[in-house]
This record gives sequence, structure tokens and C-alpha cells, in this order.
Amino acid sequence: MKKPTKLFRSMNNEELMQYAEQIITKMRASEAVFPEPVPGLGSIETALIAFRLSATEAAHRDSRAIRIRREKRNELEYLLSELAKYVDTIANKDAVIIQTAGFTLSKDAESFTGVVPKAKGVVAEPQQVGSRRIKIKVARWKGARMYRYQFRKKGIETEWSELLSSKSTFVIEGLERFQEYEFRASYLGINPEPNYSDIVASYVV
Repeated sequence: MKKPTKLFRSMNNEELMQYAEQIITKMRASEAVFPEPVPGLGSIETALIAFRLSATEAAHRDSRAIRIRREKRNELEYLLSELAKYVDTIANKDAVIIQTAGFTLSKDAESFTGVVPKAKGVVAEPQQVGSRRIKIKVARWKGARMYRYQFRKKGIETEWSELLSSKSTFVIEGLERFQEYEFRASYLGINPEPNYSDIVASYVV
């Protein structure tokens, strides 16, 4: 699924200016494709000029000038982000049209829409003696929106207890001391169907 990138924060000031200039130039040259840009290219050009002037003023490291430069940059980023939405609507996932507008393509999100990969690198680590805690770690996956952790006592065919977290490291509390538990984890992505890791085991102390 192709979209125009909105990752402006990764660009330095000069790169952002060049990127904005490229978009303005290419979209004006493709008026038949983009007849009524929202926001208008004139407003983006005005914001670009203001940002360029503020960057020049801030070159001497004056704190007030630096604050103004940041504000002008934020304004330009906002307008470009809104324009990206317009281009995305016109392009309807067509990479050629997006590039015609001068935008670079975002990383292909389609790689995250299928079945999530099997979770890997799961490790269960006992915490301090008497804490009754186990720290679970799993290798991070860029497409993960959440991580699902499951646990149960080893040797007992009971239902898995589970917990959700937005992080790839999680501490499970309140376990029984001197008992061995089994653990597994899964990524949850655009496709919410889990794909669990191999089971690991650890004693609780």
C-alpha cells in the first residue's frame, strides 16, 4: 500500500526546504493531475519562505530566533502533512502519481498486513529472590502494535493466562514461588491473529 511519506522530522532543515521546493515545483508542473491542492501551494510556499528566513536569523544561535525557527518549521511540516493527505486521495495508492507530486514513498505497509511472523528470541528471566516475578523478553518486530504474553504452570494442562503490552519486555508478577512456569509470546499486528513463539520455561524464586 503506497503512501506519500510524512516523516519530515528525520530531515534536517536544509533537506526539508529542498523537499518542500521539490513538491511545490512538481505539483505546479502537474496541475492537470492536481488541479486544486489542499492546502494551496501558495500557502506552502509562504511557509517555506518564512522558515528559510527564520533559519537564517537563527544561524547566530539567538534563543528567540531558534524558537521562531522551530515554530516556522512546525508550520511547514503541518502544511506538507495535510498536502500529503490530498495527494494520497488523488493517487489512490498509485506510486507513480505520488512521485509525480514530488513526495517520496513511505515504506510499504503491505508487509505488515498478512499473518504476523512467529515471535522469536523469547527469554524468561527470574527476578530478585522472593519477588515472584519473571521478566519476559521477545525480539522486537516493526509491525507489532501489541505483544501478547501467555503463561501457565508447567506440567498442568490448564488454559493459558495472558497479558498484553505495547513493549517487547514485560514483567509478570504474582507467580508462585518454587514453581516452574511455561511462557510464550506473540506479536499482534494489523492482522490480530497470533503466531506464538516456542515455549520457554523458568522457575519462580
